[in-house]
Amino acid sequence: MAKSAPITEAAIRSALVEHLRTQCAPGHVLIEELGIENGAARVDLAVAGGLLEGFEIKSDLDTLDRLARQMHAYHRVFDTVTLVTTTTYLDQAEQLLPRWWGLWEAQCTTDESVEIRVRRPASPHTYQDAQSIAALLWRDEAYEFLVEKSGPVVKTRAPRHAIYEALARQLPVEQIRERVIDTLRIRPKLQSRLVVAGC
Repeated sequence: MAKSAPITEAAIRSALVEHLRTQCAPGHVLIEELGIENGAARVDLAVAGGLLEGFEIKSDLDTLDRLARQMHAYHRVFDTVTLVTTTTYLDQAEQLLPRWWGLWEAQCTTDESVEIRVRRPASPHTYQDAQSIAALLWRDEAYEFLVEKSGPVVKTRAPRHAIYEALARQLPVEQIRERVIDTLRIRPKLQSRLVVAGC
């Protein structure tokens, strides 16, 4: 019997987008390649809705090395995180990932398309960091939010990290998350990377 071809990242991404669209509530947005912590890490797909959800893809042609380095950044930003991978890495991923990570399997079907199966659903966790979430805002967005809620507690020309620190000191993480989600939904320059908006 001929060995089946490896499942590629592009095939998994396409199947994942379609899978998430079936679950997407009105007002949610699905964003590809969302940079977090000022570009220190980038998640393959993110859903901004009631929560911030991150989805990382690992195909047959990848390794888990980069995931091991990035997972802590994902913890600080996302309420739930899910790895979408193939049979190749399922056992290794179960050993590597915390139990609250979701684990979804990408499988080839008989017609050679890819389908997504939920092997383990993601659970919300408590490792988020208010400053890391605030860093999803651009500097001017963050400063406007800070002044709106707390007044000018930092100088107008303060560096962005000082503004994010001030937001984290002044406001609860829930309020920062809500503002970030609202901003991601309407940010014009994200439109090129929005898979679906208001689905």
